[in-house]
Amino acid sequence: MPLSRSRPNLLRIMNTSAFLPFAAILFLTAAGCERRSPEVAEKLAELERENAAAAGRQRELEHELEDQKVAAERDAIERERLRLAEDRAVLEREQGEAAAAESEEIRRREGALAKRESSIERTQAELLEKQEDLRDQQVQLSERDRTLAGREALAFEVQEQTEPVADYGMFYDSLGSYGSWFDTEDYGYVWQPAVVRDADWRPYSRGRWACSDRGWLWISDEPFGWATYHYGRWTLLRGRGWIWVPGSEWAPSWVSWRENADHIGWAPLPPETLAYRGHAWDSTVDVQFRISPACFTFVEIGYFGGPLAGRCLPVSRNGFFFEGTTNITYIHIERNQVICGGPGYQKISDRIRKPLPFYRLEVDSRPRLSRDRLGLRPHIKGDRLVVSAPNIDSARNGSLKPKRVSGRIEETTVERQGTLSREISDSYRRSREESRERAGLPPVAARTEEKPRQQKVNDAPVVERRQDREQPRSEIQPQRNPEPLPQDRKRQVERTREEPQPQRVAPTNPVRREQLDTEVNHQRQEQPRQAEEALSLQQQEEQARQQRQQEKQEREAEQARDQERTQRREQEQDRERQQRHEEQSQQEERQRENHRQRQQQEDTDRQQEQARQRQQEENKQQQRQDESRQNKEKEQDEMSKKNR
Repeated sequence: MPLSRSRPNLLRIMNTSAFLPFAAILFLTAAGCERRSPEVAEKLAELERENAAAAGRQRELEHELEDQKVAAERDAIERERLRLAEDRAVLEREQGEAAAAESEEIRRREGALAKRESSIERTQAELLEKQEDLRDQQVQLSERDRTLAGREALAFEVQEQTEPVADYGMFYDSLGSYGSWFDTEDYGYVWQPAVVRDADWRPYSRGRWACSDRGWLWISDEPFGWATYHYGRWTLLRGRGWIWVPGSEWAPSWVSWRENADHIGWAPLPPETLAYRGHAWDSTVDVQFRISPACFTFVEIGYFGGPLAGRCLPVSRNGFFFEGTTNITYIHIERNQVICGGPGYQKISDRIRKPLPFYRLEVDSRPRLSRDRLGLRPHIKGDRLVVSAPNIDSARNGSLKPKRVSGRIEETTVERQGTLSREISDSYRRSREESRERAGLPPVAARTEEKPRQQKVNDAPVVERRQDREQPRSEIQPQRNPEPLPQDRKRQVERTREEPQPQRVAPTNPVRREQLDTEVNHQRQEQPRQAEEALSLQQQEEQARQQRQQEKQEREAEQARDQERTQRREQEQDRERQQRHEEQSQQEERQRENHRQRQQQEDTDRQQEQARQRQQEENKQQQRQDESRQNKEKEQDEMSKKNR
C-alpha cells in the first residue's frame, strides 16, 4: 500500500523534471518574440500607412479624371449652346417652310442639350458624394479658426507680386466660344454668355461655395467661370440680361452678401467698383452702388455649401428676401490679397449639422496659358484648392478688342435701386480714361461729355445734328453766333417779304449803283431758295421724328414680346423646378424610409444575433457544468473504488 501510493508521486516528479526544459524553451522563444514584436509592428504600421496613402492618391486620381470628364462635357454643352443661339438668330431672320423645319430641328437640339445637362448634373452629384470619402484629408480647424473662418483671413502663404503674364486678349479669345462680345459706350467691350437665354440662369448660380483661408471662393461648374467669377464684374441691363465687364484684379469672388436665420443671398458687385482697385467693401455696398434686389440669388441655408444648380429660389421672391435679410459683406485687403468675407463658417456648419469643406488656397500666379482653358479651373489636391490667378494688369488692355464683335448696345440701362451718385460715375469714367491713356489712346472724356449733348441733339431739328456731324469728333464747342433754326429762318424770310424795303439813295457813282442793284437782285433770288430749304428741312425733321417714333414703338413691342416670352419661360421653369423639387422630396423621403427600414432590420438582426450568442453561451456554460459534474462523479466513483 505505501509503495502503490508513492508511484504517482514519483511519476509526478519525473514529469515535472522533463517539463522544465521544455517550459524554459517556450519561455525564451516567447521572450524573443516579444523583443521582435515592436519592430514588426512598426514595419506593419508603416506598410499600412503607405498602403492607405497609395489608396488615397488612387482615389484622388480617379476623382480628378472624372472631374476632367465632367468639365469637358460642360465645355461641349456651352459650345453647343452658343451654336444654338447663333442658329436661332439666323432663323429669326428667315421665313417659310425651311425656317419651320429648321425651328423644329433647333427645338430637338435644345431638348437633347437639356438631357445632357441633366445627365451631367447627376454625374456631378455622384462625384461630390465620392469626394465625401476624402474628407479625412481636409484641414482640421481649431476652435478659434472655426470662429474666424468665412469672415477673416486665416494664415496663408503670401504670393510674390509678378509682372503681367497676359492681358485682356486672354478673355477675348477664350470667352468667345461660350458667348458674344458687344461694344458699349459706358463700359467698353462687354461679354454675354449664350446661357443668358435661360431665364433661370444668373451669375454665381451653377457651382458651389467653398470656405478657404481667404474667405468664400466660388467653384464654378461652367467652363468660363475661371475668368468671369474671379476677374471683372457683372451687371444686369434692362431688356438685355446679364453682361460681364472685364477687370484685371483677381479675388476668390466679387459679391455682396445678405443673410437671415434661414436664407443666404449674394449679388455680383457692379462694374463701377472696378474704379476702386484695392478697396474694402462693407455692409453699405448695396446702398452706395444701388444694387437692385433683382440682382441677388437666394438659397435656403441647408443647401449652402453644396451644388446650387436647381436649388436657387425664384427671382420673383427676391424683394421679400431682400427686405428680410441683413447685409454682411466684408471684403477687405490683407497683405495685398483680397479677402472675401461673408457668412460665418461655424454658424453655417452648426446650422446644417455638419462641417463644411475648408481648403487652403494655393494660388498659381504663373499658370501655363495654353489653348486648353479647362486647365485654369480650380482643382482639389488633398486639403488644398489650387486656383489659377495670372496677373493680367497689362498697359495694353485699353487698346485691345475682341476679334469678333456681335454688335453695339446703344442703351445700357442698368437695373438699380435708385440713381448712382455723380461721384461714383465720375470715378469710373476717370478710371476708363486712365486705362486708355496707359494704352496710348485718346481719352474717352469727349464721348462721355457728349452724352448730354447727344440727348439734346436727338430732340433738335436735323440742321443742328448736321452741324454737329460736320464738326470734328473731339469735344463740340458751343457756337458764338449759332445759325437760326428752320422755323425761325422761315419766319424771318416771311417777315422780310412783308416789311417794306427802305428806299435807297442812288449813289452818284454808276459802278457803285450797279453793285447795289446786283446785291438786291441776289437777295431777291436767295429769299425763295431759303424758304424752300426751310420747308425741306421741316419735312425732313418731321420724317425723322416719325421714323424715331416708329422705331420706338417697334422697340417697345419687341420688349413686350421679350418680357412675355421671358415670363412664359419663367413660369415653365418654375413648374419644372417645383416638379423636380417635389420629385426630389419624394425620393429623399423614400430614401429616408428605406434607410429607416434597413436600420430597423439591422437592429432586429443584431438583437437576434445577440440572443443567439447568449443562448450559445448559456448552452456552453451548461455543458461545462454537466462535464464538471460528470468529472466529479467519476472522481468520486474512482475514490470509492480505491477505498474499497
